[in-house]
Amino acid sequence: MNLNAKQNRAVFKLTGNTLISASPGSGKTRTLVARAVHKLDILPKYKTIALITYTNAAADEIASRLVAEKNVFIGTIHSFCLKYILRPFSWIYNWNRPYVISYEQQKEFFEANADINLEETFGQNKFDELGKIRKKLDGTLDFDVEWNHTINLKIVASMYYDYQKTLKVIDFNKILYRSYKIVSQNEFVAKSLASKFYEILVDEFQDTNLYQYEILKTINQHGDCSFFMVGDEKQKIFSFAGAIEDSFEKAKNDFAAKHAELTETYRSTNSIVRVYSSIFENHPIIDNKSDYRYLNIKVSVIKTKKDNHQAYLEDVVNQLLGKCDIELSEIAILSTSWFTAFPASKALRQKYSIVGLGALPHKRISNSTVFLLRALSRHYVSSSIKTLRSIKRNIDMHLLENGLQFSEKKVKIRPQRGRLWYKPRGHDLLGLS
Repeated sequence: MNLNAKQNRAVFKLTGNTLISASPGSGKTRTLVARAVHKLDILPKYKTIALITYTNAAADEIASRLVAEKNVFIGTIHSFCLKYILRPFSWIYNWNRPYVISYEQQKEFFEANADINLEETFGQNKFDELGKIRKKLDGTLDFDVEWNHTINLKIVASMYYDYQKTLKVIDFNKILYRSYKIVSQNEFVAKSLASKFYEILVDEFQDTNLYQYEILKTINQHGDCSFFMVGDEKQKIFSFAGAIEDSFEKAKNDFAAKHAELTETYRSTNSIVRVYSSIFENHPIIDNKSDYRYLNIKVSVIKTKKDNHQAYLEDVVNQLLGKCDIELSEIAILSTSWFTAFPASKALRQKYSIVGLGALPHKRISNSTVFLLRALSRHYVSSSIKTLRSIKRNIDMHLLENGLQFSEKKVKIRPQRGRLWYKPRGHDLLGLS
C-alpha cells in the first residue's frame, strides 16, 4: 500500500495513543486500514484489534479494503458494545439478554399509542424523534434535546421505556447507556477489554458522542491498549445526535495522545481547495496533489435569503442544463437540513423529474436485516470478494443484534412451497421471515 510521508509516519512511527486530523481527500481510510494491517503484522498472541466506525456503510468500506485472516472486529460502536460488553456482562445487573428493538416494533409502539404525535412540526420524523430519548451519564433523563412537541418528553420517555421493558428489547441509546454503566462501575470489565485489544482504531472521531467517548476513555485508563483516532472536526455532521464539542482537544488531554495532520489531498481542484480552506480560520495549508488540480472550474459562494433561495436554486439548475449542457442526473444539491431541502425539492419537482425529499418514501429503517438484504442484493447484481465479505459481516451483525447463534450442527433442510429453507432448531437462522 503506497503511503505519503505523513501517512507513513502516522502508520509506522507514532506509537501509543494517536490522534490524526485528516483534511478532505487526504487518504483517511487508506491510513486507517494501513495502520490496522501494521498492527495485525505485529499482533501479540491472544490479542486482537477493533475498528470502530460511525455507520455500517463505513464498516463495509473498511472491511472491503482490509484483507486479514485474523479475527478483527469492524463495526459501529453499538455493535462493539453488544458483542464485547452487553452480551458477556449484562448478568452483572440481571439484565435480560439484549435484543435490539426493530423498526416494526417502533412502528407498533406508535400504533398502540395513537395520542403520541411526534410529527406535529413540518419535516420531523417520528422515529428520529424517539432517538432523542436518552439518559445522561448519571441515569437521569436528558432534557437537553430539541423537543418541539405538545406532549411532554418525560411522558413519552416513560411510555417508550415501559414498552421496551415489556418486549425485553433495548434501543441504540440504551445500548450505550448500559455499556457505559457496566464499564465505568466494574473495573474488571474495563481491564478485560484493555487486555483483549492491542489497539482500537476509531473512524470519524469528530462525531464521537459522549457515551462512546467515556467508554473508550475508561478502557484507556485500565490497560495498555492503544487508540488510533482519525477524523476532521471541520466535518462534524452529527451534533444533533450528541457528538461532543472539542473532541480532539479533549482527547489530546484525556488520552495523552500524539497529534498529527494529513494535509495532502488527492481528489479536488485548486479552486475547491482554496474556497474550502478560506471558510475556516487557521486552516492548515493543503498540498493539492490531485490529478484534477489544474482544472479551471469556477467555485462561487453565494449568500441567499429565505425569500429567494428556491428561485436561485432553480436558476442555477436552468443554467447548468441550458448553457452548460449538463445532464439532470449529473446535478446534486446538498443541504444541511430537511427544512431547506424539502421545499427546494418540492419546487424543483414541479418542473423536473428528480429524486429527492418527498419524491420517495423516506423511512428510518436501519436494522441489521435491511443491511443484510442490501448486501445480498449487491452481490446478486455484481458478485465479488468485496460483496461476499460484506455479506459475511452483515450476517454476523444480524446474529449479534438479534441474539442468535450460528451452529453448523442441528441444521435441518426441508422444502417449503417449492423452495429450500434452512432452520436451526428453535429459530430462523437469519430471522428474515
